[in-house]
Amino acid sequence: MCCKCCGVTQRKFWVFGSGSLFIVLGALIVAFWPGLADDIVEKNLKLEPGTDTYNSWLEAPIPIYLEFYMYNWTNPQDIRNPAIKPNFVEMGPYVFLEQHTKENFTFYENATVAYYERRTWHFQPHLSNGTLKDNVTAAHAITATVADEVRHKNKIIKKIVNFMLNHEGGKLYVTKPVGEWIFDGYQDDLIDFLKLFNTTKINIPYTRFGWLADRNASLTYDGLFTIHTGTDDLSNLGRLTHWNGKNETGFYKAPCGTVNGTTGDLFPPKMNISEEITIFATDTCRFMNLRPQGTLTRYGVSAVRWVGTDETLDSGENYPNQQCFCDPRLEECPKTGVVDCKACRDQAPIYASFPHFYLADKSYVDAVSGMKPDQSKHEFVLAVEPITGIPLEVHARIQINMMITPDNDFDIYRDVPKVLMPMFWFNQKAILSQDLARKAKLAINLGNYGLYFGIACIVLGCSFFVTGLVLTLTKRWKREPNDDEDMLTN
Repeated sequence: MCCKCCGVTQRKFWVFGSGSLFIVLGALIVAFWPGLADDIVEKNLKLEPGTDTYNSWLEAPIPIYLEFYMYNWTNPQDIRNPAIKPNFVEMGPYVFLEQHTKENFTFYENATVAYYERRTWHFQPHLSNGTLKDNVTAAHAITATVADEVRHKNKIIKKIVNFMLNHEGGKLYVTKPVGEWIFDGYQDDLIDFLKLFNTTKINIPYTRFGWLADRNASLTYDGLFTIHTGTDDLSNLGRLTHWNGKNETGFYKAPCGTVNGTTGDLFPPKMNISEEITIFATDTCRFMNLRPQGTLTRYGVSAVRWVGTDETLDSGENYPNQQCFCDPRLEECPKTGVVDCKACRDQAPIYASFPHFYLADKSYVDAVSGMKPDQSKHEFVLAVEPITGIPLEVHARIQINMMITPDNDFDIYRDVPKVLMPMFWFNQKAILSQDLARKAKLAINLGNYGLYFGIACIVLGCSFFVTGLVLTLTKRWKREPNDDEDMLTN
């Protein structure tokens, strides 16, 4: 349409009409888009088929790495010399690519889903410092477990066990390749004898010993998880309700034995950044509370850092509410920063801490040599973007230790000091990719993008009105030809 052919009324109609249209459209977008954008984002965050959350939950969309650090015990022959501390040299990391897939899942009408998670590890030589053939010397876990299980039995039983340990493969320490220590497992004479002996008094539920033996690519090792899908209430997204069909682990007294928190890969949106978050760690069969501390930015996305603190692995020494994490059958509870995992780890005298006894009682560091706790290297960190609940960076760092206890009824442990021996620590690491960061930024800013567009429409509409008013006041809606033009046309 040619505006020169339009009359004044038509021109006014187009200018003021367009202005009104843009203003109304902009006002509607400003008023309703934020709520609509929230609905779009929240619908996509629910754990149900067809959403991005569902696809990411089925199989982790970013690479996850398991960094494994072994402690090599360099002076086991000096264990009975009170002037010499057990010395440990950290070896590694031995890095594995960790793949997660959810399988055998069942969705229920109460907005929960039960599933198994298969985790598969692939060694990454180019990222590792060493090979799986490196030899590592460490305390003999099977001997320590057998001795600990019968420690409070009568003398006759202990004499029989002592004879067995001396003649059927009992050892204070053993040297094996890294690959056997971690996933492959190694053949052990004491295990073989106990299997032949077939006693229920001492339960060793495996045929080869390795810290993660029988775990690689296992569907059921980590157990059956039941979590909220968030389809009825998004604030419950990812919250664990049952583990292996129970809401209590059976390893600790209530409330410490409660199945609580998240599995660490799903968090609800609109998180309270001033509150602690709780994750459930199957390696220690318990929940862990992390405290907000600082922020982190990656690819333009900001996240809140939730970290492990001196409260996270306390068994009641400094935080009485966590006394229930201490097994009442123990002669004494672990000091702060170390937690008992015996019930969870087949009754082996296993204890968990942060790497290098970071944040643990100083006595643990002082009892051995080689520990160098460093916050930047050993802190447990979970950085989550609080608006969407998307994890930005994860460094799940835990150390596994084994208690050596003197006992004159066992030749192997006669005159040894009581000491918590560091065995290994791991860092389960995941970092948000740039592609997922772009999607996260879109979800975070979707409401703002619509708001900006609405404001732009209002501004454009107002400019139409201003133009119309100026033309009205200056009476320039219809152009008047000047005298020169009149002369030329005559």
